[in-house]
Amino acid sequence: MRIYVFVTMAVLTLVVPIKAASLVTDHKAKSIIVVPQGTATLADEPMSKEEYDLKKKIGEKLEAKGEGKIDAVQWYTSTVNSVSVAASEMQKYIEKSTGAKLEIVTEDKLDDSSTLTRIFIGPCKRSMAKIDAAKIKPEGYVIKTNGKELYIIGRDKTDAGMDVDGTLNGAYAFLEKFVGVRWIMPQPEVGEVVPVMASLSVGDIDIKEEPLLRQRRLRDCERYGHTDRIPQLLKDLGVSIPDWENFFTTRITGAWCRHQRLGARVKLKYTHAYNGWWDKYHEKYPDIFAMQPDGTRNTGGYREQLCVSNPQLWELIAAEKIKELKEDPFLTAASISPNDGGGSEHCCCEKCRAWDPPQQKVANDLDAGDTKLQQCLTDRYFRFYNEIAKRVAKEMPDRYLGTYAYSIYKTPPVIVKHLEKNLIVGYVGFYTYLNEKERQRDREEWLKWSKLAQQLFLRPNLFYHGMGLPVNYTHKFADDIRFMADHGMMAADFDGLISNWGPEGLNYYVAAKLLWNPYANVNSIVDDYCKSAYGKGAPAMKIYYDKLEKLTNEIASDGSYTNFKVNAYTFVRHYTDDLLKELQKQLDAAVAAIGTSDSGAVARVKLVATGLDYGRHVRDLIMAAYAVRIGKSTKSEFEEVRAREDKYFASMAMNWSVSTAHNYSYIRMTLTLKPIKQ
Repeated sequence: MRIYVFVTMAVLTLVVPIKAASLVTDHKAKSIIVVPQGTATLADEPMSKEEYDLKKKIGEKLEAKGEGKIDAVQWYTSTVNSVSVAASEMQKYIEKSTGAKLEIVTEDKLDDSSTLTRIFIGPCKRSMAKIDAAKIKPEGYVIKTNGKELYIIGRDKTDAGMDVDGTLNGAYAFLEKFVGVRWIMPQPEVGEVVPVMASLSVGDIDIKEEPLLRQRRLRDCERYGHTDRIPQLLKDLGVSIPDWENFFTTRITGAWCRHQRLGARVKLKYTHAYNGWWDKYHEKYPDIFAMQPDGTRNTGGYREQLCVSNPQLWELIAAEKIKELKEDPFLTAASISPNDGGGSEHCCCEKCRAWDPPQQKVANDLDAGDTKLQQCLTDRYFRFYNEIAKRVAKEMPDRYLGTYAYSIYKTPPVIVKHLEKNLIVGYVGFYTYLNEKERQRDREEWLKWSKLAQQLFLRPNLFYHGMGLPVNYTHKFADDIRFMADHGMMAADFDGLISNWGPEGLNYYVAAKLLWNPYANVNSIVDDYCKSAYGKGAPAMKIYYDKLEKLTNEIASDGSYTNFKVNAYTFVRHYTDDLLKELQKQLDAAVAAIGTSDSGAVARVKLVATGLDYGRHVRDLIMAAYAVRIGKSTKSEFEEVRAREDKYFASMAMNWSVSTAHNYSYIRMTLTLKPIKQ
């Protein structure tokens, strides 16, 4: 189960059609979908095991609080089977496009005398005779024609036997390339673009494609992200959990991620690993917990910190991780990352502090809104990681440990010059495109990490920082993804896709496309997005996005904005009334150009317009708090503004354009009235 970083992107070859094979003619089926013998028919929309496990866990929490009910039948109707889903999706979208419903048969039931074109999905005997599937890397696929036969076959298992979606990725690629289907956003009524045609045919095709990144993840946070925070906020807004849950369904948002070919062929754990350790171990091993400034080791039971220089701790963690890896043969990496947040400090004992280079000071966790300089702990934590890694490698030499370079241990180490080869390092950076200085710092740090870590992946908190204001950073993002791919990136996990589809839909779409292929042309992606989403309104919408990107770059170049918890007003003040009017002018022009020709395109423009207006409300509320802080307004005047805006945000709690439940949880953090020293 060893991981190897690709050095090149898979070759994509498309031969110009010579002789067309008809799939549909004049709305009548001229082809049949063939799947391997024994393939089960998909009875319902698919849900992955990962989705089910996560939703079950969240459901149990809500049910315990009396705020929801578990319905396992509703949540988990079938696991994702790459071949079954691929056949079903091909059938569904070809019918949506042409009106013809192609029959699905198993290969053993195929009538050899039929003159219909045959679409072989997955490892059919006929496909395997023409294509060496063993030469396809997991998650990759081949699309190939041979006369009146079309083959779509992917690698659906890893070498270790883990299920992946190679054939399904191939089906989605076919639907995009040859039927013209686009999945702009979730919510099929607005998000799907399916060209209407009477006939569909294909000529000579020979395509092979394999994704560079071993994991491509945009965390779907609309339904179940940060559940400790969202229920209370929805309650404050007067929205019930069941109503909200029923409106935002992961059957829709999860499907969008699959359509974009997001997924993984490795199973990585790297998140904060020691929740619950206090209750589990503090009586037997009290000295493994972090010494606090008062000399005690009482870190409590919430996101506890550990004494990472303690050899007893290394042995304990190594034993647990070896056990975890042995119990799950598909687990590529077990997590050894420390907890974040919580009420306890990192260890203050003399031995842990002796591991820290005293001259290295860094800003504290910007995501927590803390900018004060503090001792950098990177050397401490990566020495700790190395100790565990050496012990695990003795028993599990072909498995890995997931670690974070994060918070005050994100800056590359000064003393530690070697990392054990079984460490996978997740760089938690590139969290904003609203400060160019921070972006350049992250690029410099990534480059240093790439020379130290043999396995490196990206784990940004990028999508939280806009608070629902419209931004466009697609070109800088593309530059950075290519840069990281050139310098050791093997996976990516973005936290989180919080569903601001009006203000940030283009960013989400571009991110998904570039995670599949970091070297794709971003201009082509943006142009295709505008043409597909907005039809005749594409020219005006392109101007809108260009203006928005110029604004985003100006904010970043200004350099005054650091974090929404620190100085959000330096961000939102750029959205002047004149600017908003200029942007709205382009949206109005797009709607006028579309006219009555495409109701879906009009709806998508209106989603963007809703996001633009939403940004004005966010600006007004944050600037009202700022006015109090600089002495130009009173607390009572601010409360009047807040009461008015809270009514607006409550009205937007269930809207596909913006994610009020998540946005407002962050907006609230900006609303301090503490005076600013002039």
